Amino acid sequence: MPELPEVETVTQGISSKLTNKKIKKITVFRRDLRFRMDPNFEKKVINAKINNVSRRAKYILIQLDNNITLIIHLGMSGRIAIENLNNNERMFKHTHLELITSNQKKLKFIDPRRFGSILICQTNNLNNHKLLRNLAPEPLSSEFCKNYLFNSLKFRKTNIKSIIMNQLVVVGVGNIYASESLYKAKIKPNRTAMSLTFKECDRLVKSIKKVLKRSIKLGGSSINDYSLVDGNLGFFQREFDVYGREGKLCRKKTCKSRILRIVIGQRSSFYCNKCQK
Repeated sequence: MPELPEVETVTQGISSKLTNKKIKKITVFRRDLRFRMDPNFEKKVINAKINNVSRRAKYILIQLDNNITLIIHLGMSGRIAIENLNNNERMFKHTHLELITSNQKKLKFIDPRRFGSILICQTNNLNNHKLLRNLAPEPLSSEFCKNYLFNSLKFRKTNIKSIIMNQLVVVGVGNIYASESLYKAKIKPNRTAMSLTFKECDRLVKSIKKVLKRSIKLGGSSINDYSLVDGNLGFFQREFDVYGREGKLCRKKTCKSRILRIVIGQRSSFYCNKCQK
């Protein structure tokens, strides 16, 4: 599933290509995605101008000039492709929606498993939408800080990895980046959340921010179905310290331990038993 860095790079790609452009044509091939698309989607969106493209958690928000915002979630296997119109367009299976804009670009929403979604919301009511209203702070915001995390963990007996993947605590930190951040913070993923000290919370917050920023800079992690809107791949997977490295030597030069894998919340978690406490 695309995580925050992947969604952020897609958001930036859409913004750079389509901001201030009008939607001139819409073709919906399938409406039965995770949530069924609005039956009047085309009428509500056609001829509107894209004012702004932003991200909240793992949702892409395309704000139009008619008080409508498109809420796009990529789900497990969804992706966005943007191409020049009539310029050797690539054929994609499982394309469920196409938008053609006034600058002769075509945006395609592609999702083989159909766990993604495209919803419509009035812009002035966006913060009250069911998918957005209960979301926690963004991990790259000033609100997500050592004090906030320490206070959030005080009475939680759940493991720390599950907590930092909880969208009610902090948004967007998925399985890959939770494992990578905990490694950099020297904290085992199965540690009880309430056992973390204030100093460890400080390290973990800094690690989460550092890992996410680095991944965004490298275009995210291209594993499974993910790619940027122009079809290029991200490169952060080349820098994984622990994720997917079971049995391989820890990257720390003075450590001779091998990376271990355990299952937490039905997800694989990777860590170094020597470097992480």
